[in-house]
Amino acid sequence: MMDTETVWVTGLATFAWTYAVPPISVGMPLEVRTRVGLQLLYAFVAFAAGLVSILVIIVAIWLATLYPAEWVTWVVALSCLPLSLVGGISGPAIAWNCLKDAARSDPVLIVRADGLEDRRARAMIPWAAVSEARMVYSYAVGGLNHVHLTLRMPVLAQHNPFRPGTLGYPWRRRPDALQVSVILLDVKAYTLAQVVAALVKRHGGEVKVVGGPMLPG
Repeated sequence: MMDTETVWVTGLATFAWTYAVPPISVGMPLEVRTRVGLQLLYAFVAFAAGLVSILVIIVAIWLATLYPAEWVTWVVALSCLPLSLVGGISGPAIAWNCLKDAARSDPVLIVRADGLEDRRARAMIPWAAVSEARMVYSYAVGGLNHVHLTLRMPVLAQHNPFRPGTLGYPWRRRPDALQVSVILLDVKAYTLAQVVAALVKRHGGEVKVVGGPMLPG
């Protein structure tokens, strides 16, 4: 149920309305901005987690130097260091990205009838170039986390492994793939995913869901 300017998607069920949920219309282009409050909260939590990780590293090194002959101390210190190092590095980096996104007043994501513009990745993706869209759920965020686009051709885009929604992809981005974060935005992730799915299908691409319920057809 679409025309060139409007996409119709199934509305999200609520406690008061659990069946026969009426569809909602989404006008194109859909301009999506960040939710400042959520970005700041995420930044605070990430920075606090990073500080805790750094503190664990300091305590582990201190105990190892204080009791160099105790093998238990070394086992505890060495077992804590890898995760603490990851947290100590990624926590402040995640917080910095959240603060940068919170400071933006322009749309970070623009969904058009003919393509997707992700300004965070500096990428313009025509729907005709998308062969598959995977809606990826995450237990950590309790719902949709990001949309993984597999492309028919290489595209220029930036990948940030420290942005919420793409934290599970710290390695280098494949030229024919793009992870689009759909969390901490002013449009519900479920609605955004339905719009993307509808437009990908419209242009001959496939849609899959990973780790969660299927989107309405």
